[in-house]
Amino acid sequence: MRADSPSITDKTRQAIARINRGRQPVLPDFFARAKEVVVVASSSRGGSSIFTEILRHSPELIHCKGEINPFLVLAGLTFPNNGRTDDGLDATDAGSQNKDKLCLFEQEMARDAGVNRPGSLASASLRQRFLHDLLWRLTIQWPQIDLEQEFLLAQAEATLTDLCQQHGWTPDEFNDPQLFHALFLARMRVRYPEINPHYYDLAPELIRTYCPGAIACSAPPTPTLIEEPPYVLIAPRHPVDETMLERHPIILKTPSNVYRLPFLRTIFANARFRILHLVRHPADSINGLIDGWGYHGFFSHRLDTPLEIKGYSDRFPAWGRQWWKYDLPPGWQSWTKQPLEYVCGYQWRKAHQTILHYLGTQPVDSLTIPFEDVIGPLAARARVFARIADWLTIDSEPLLTAVTGEMAPVMATERPRQRRWFKKGELLRPVLTDPDIITTAQSLGYEITHELTG
Repeated sequence: MRADSPSITDKTRQAIARINRGRQPVLPDFFARAKEVVVVASSSRGGSSIFTEILRHSPELIHCKGEINPFLVLAGLTFPNNGRTDDGLDATDAGSQNKDKLCLFEQEMARDAGVNRPGSLASASLRQRFLHDLLWRLTIQWPQIDLEQEFLLAQAEATLTDLCQQHGWTPDEFNDPQLFHALFLARMRVRYPEINPHYYDLAPELIRTYCPGAIACSAPPTPTLIEEPPYVLIAPRHPVDETMLERHPIILKTPSNVYRLPFLRTIFANARFRILHLVRHPADSINGLIDGWGYHGFFSHRLDTPLEIKGYSDRFPAWGRQWWKYDLPPGWQSWTKQPLEYVCGYQWRKAHQTILHYLGTQPVDSLTIPFEDVIGPLAARARVFARIADWLTIDSEPLLTAVTGEMAPVMATERPRQRRWFKKGELLRPVLTDPDIITTAQSLGYEITHELTG
């Protein structure tokens, strides 16, 4: 187990502290004032990214721009810097011994949180918030680079000007985060060629068009990671004020949060705590995990324990013996010498077993949603999001409007579709016939035995 480089992590904290002077003031008592917290609980590759992206269309829901892992890393509340051996956090981690760490975590989340409401970049405050949020984000994405603040802000402004002059935008609008980031990163690469757009959640055709010299690489982007790639794209959003915080739900979607539910419930002590359990056919999820372990992203933990994962460590010998991908579940140490498909099967199973155990032992309101409905026919999509809106007591119209068109993939190695796993049927069959996998799948409403024998 290897702690992050103290020099890089400390340097990044110092840089973030300087950047935060230009960001919005911290909303005090963010945790204590929260009215409602909804955790989207799922396994990795369970569809939470595209699902949450649809929820972002509601102006009644509070979101962070990405996952909460970077805030926890900066605060020193993640493995191994918190003294734990996996991604878990419980109520004891919210104790007074972590007062300073929890304060930093709270401040970073409070600054990042926002709502999807109409706004204009002609507003000086909204524009400044966006530019400094962009600076904050690149600083944690590329912690080994000493980014010059004035240069970055100038390139962001120049990109917005270019979008107006060359792409038909008006000065007050922000139409397309994908196009903005492709143009902005191309400008940044002139001084910082290490910034590689292939590590972002960007459409490949945009990278080819605007960053033709960038080369895709399967290795980790930096020796120390604060945000896991693919890196998120951000857009201007309204900050949260006291009234919003006291009236609207906060949505948290980080898959590793399934191992932090007692911790989250403790820090949001005054909030109504609810679980939105997103389930997906185990074969589709495990297939997605396998693809992701071979993709140039999803790096999460650099370990001292050598990995000998067949299909991964032998495929990428330069770094596949050190870097774990996705969430790090309790008991991972027993899987460091197993074939990749079995590791992925364990990641899927342990996540949902943990969710089911929590729901079965704690008095918490929950709603279970099959991902197959989220990406299914239009009628199924409309039904499921109308049900979610009713459960959240929000207006369903923005969600229904969002799901009527084609849904672009988010944080995906391929466009999501049902039964994609059939291409790996023979590889997955031994994993899917494991009794623990079958039992967990049945608990979630999936009968997979007949699919394997049919």
